[in-house]
Amino acid sequence: MEPEVLTEVPESLKRLIRLVVRGFYSIEHAIVIDLLVRNPCMKEDDIIELLKYDRKQLRSYINTLKSEKFLKFRMRVETDTEGKMTRHNYYFINYLMFVNVVKYKLDHVRRKIEMEERDNTSRASFKCPGCEKTFTDLEVDQLFDLSTQKFICTYCSEEVVEDESAVMQKDARTLLAKFNEQIEPIYVLLRECDGISLSQDILEPEPTDLKHTTSCDSALLTCSQGKAT
Repeated sequence: MEPEVLTEVPESLKRLIRLVVRGFYSIEHAIVIDLLVRNPCMKEDDIIELLKYDRKQLRSYINTLKSEKFLKFRMRVETDTEGKMTRHNYYFINYLMFVNVVKYKLDHVRRKIEMEERDNTSRASFKCPGCEKTFTDLEVDQLFDLSTQKFICTYCSEEVVEDESAVMQKDARTLLAKFNEQIEPIYVLLRECDGISLSQDILEPEPTDLKHTTSCDSALLTCSQGKAT
C-alpha cells in the first residue's frame, strides 16, 4: 500500500529538524531553520531584513546548512520597480534528504563509538609491576586468586594493578550507552518520520512573501536573537 502523500509538514518532522539543528549547530543556524520551518521558501533579502544579519554572515550559516544537505536553494531573475533585471536567491528546507542525512550521521557516530569500545576491550588495562606483563579486561578474570581475593600475575605471582594509562580508555566504554540515551528523543522522532511521503508543493515550495510573515514570527525571532547574544 502506497503511503499517503502529505500536503503539510507533520509536526514530528518539524520537531526533528529543530531538535537536530539546535542540538548540533549554533543558535544562528537554529534561527534560520526556525524561520524556514514557518515560512517554507524565503528570499535571501527577506531573511536578512528579518534577522538583521549582514549578507556575508547569513551566507556563512546558509552554506553550512546547504553542505549538510539540510537546505536547498533556487535562483530567480526578477524585475524591480525600475525595470531592472536582478537575480535573487530563495532558500527552503530539503525535507526529502533531511531524515536520511540524520540517520546516516547518527549511524556513523554510533559505529565509530562501537569501534572504539572494541579496541578498548582488547587493550591492556592491567599491568604486573614485577614482570611488567600486561592483561586485557577479557584476561583479568583468569588472574583472580580465591585464597587471597587478589588478581595475581600468572608469570611471576605478583599482584597486578590497574594501568593508569588505560583509565581514559575505560571511560570511553560507557560512551555508547550515554550516546544512545541522549539521542533517544531523536530516534523516536526518526521512527515517527520514517516512510513519510510529502507532496511536491512541500518539496519544492513557492516563495513566501515577507508581508505574509506574522507578528508571532517577529516576536519569536526577537526572542531567539536575544538568547544568542
